[in-house]
Amino acid sequence: MQYDLVPLTPDELPSWDARIAPYESTQLFHRQPWLNHLAESRGIDIRQWAIYEGSSTIGYFCAGMLSKGPFRILGSPLKGWASNFMGPVVNHDFDQDAFLLAIDDLAEREQVATIEIENPLLDDTAMRSRGYDHVTQPTYVIKLTPYDTAPVWRAVNLKARQKVRKAQHAGCTVVEGTDPAVADELFTEFVEVLARKGLYPPYGREVPRSLFRCLQPHGLLLVLQVRDPKGDVIATSFCPHDEKSIYFWCGGSHISGWEYSPNDLIQWATMEWAIQHGLTSYNMCGYGQFKSKFGGPLEEPRRYQKYYSMAARWGRAAYAGYQHARIRARGSWERLTHPVRKLTPAA
Repeated sequence: MQYDLVPLTPDELPSWDARIAPYESTQLFHRQPWLNHLAESRGIDIRQWAIYEGSSTIGYFCAGMLSKGPFRILGSPLKGWASNFMGPVVNHDFDQDAFLLAIDDLAEREQVATIEIENPLLDDTAMRSRGYDHVTQPTYVIKLTPYDTAPVWRAVNLKARQKVRKAQHAGCTVVEGTDPAVADELFTEFVEVLARKGLYPPYGREVPRSLFRCLQPHGLLLVLQVRDPKGDVIATSFCPHDEKSIYFWCGGSHISGWEYSPNDLIQWATMEWAIQHGLTSYNMCGYGQFKSKFGGPLEEPRRYQKYYSMAARWGRAAYAGYQHARIRARGSWERLTHPVRKLTPAA
């Protein structure tokens, strides 16, 4: 069996979302608003192909192309894009080996040095046989029961439930954010939280602004804010979603408001909103003690990488080291120049 990746024509591109909608592996991160966000915020060239078997279309594929030094990189997605899944848009009976051979042909035509790809349909044995390494992306994924909060609430541990009730009884409220300025508020809160750990966001303010611009008008972004009893905003979260799943993209809070446990409250409010809207899963997009409290099992999806030269592998490792050092240096500077006076126990 042979697959061919054929670029969509300019006339075909406007119907992208309608084209991919019928396929089983379609995710939020394949949809055009998300691709527009990546192109706008990351400065990448979005590419879209039909997957052909002979004269039949068996699916689609989208990715971002960029250059770092002498290397061309194809990401579907890359780790730094905060996109959980991309990869092929197909049904479960597609031939993975034929698809991977088509990717190799594409890499040769486009002189790609590195490919990174993640999709739940990809089989680890097949990926390794074609020269892919993998890294795990541990995350808690909560199963939601549409229109019934009771089973989900029972799965949240007692301490977290107590904190949610405490915040509610204190007079805290959760509201949906609709003003574009909420993106700057989120970033400010996120910087404050990370600076306490000597870290800094790996992106600037324009990234959450772009997410709001590209997704919110299409009803694909839930923005929540917690207000304290005085009405001041003390926490914000951005959660992209489609009709099936919701994802915790980013959240922040003012440390001065941690006495109200706003982080627990905003997580439960996100789950409650998703349940009320018929969604079936909440991907918390990460792991750790705090996220473990909300009742989801720890899953370990894999992101695959393939290098077509040893120089590309070394270059990628060097760049990752540079980024890590840069983030820590910026975080240390923020901590020194913007100290937080009130450090209450973490929510």
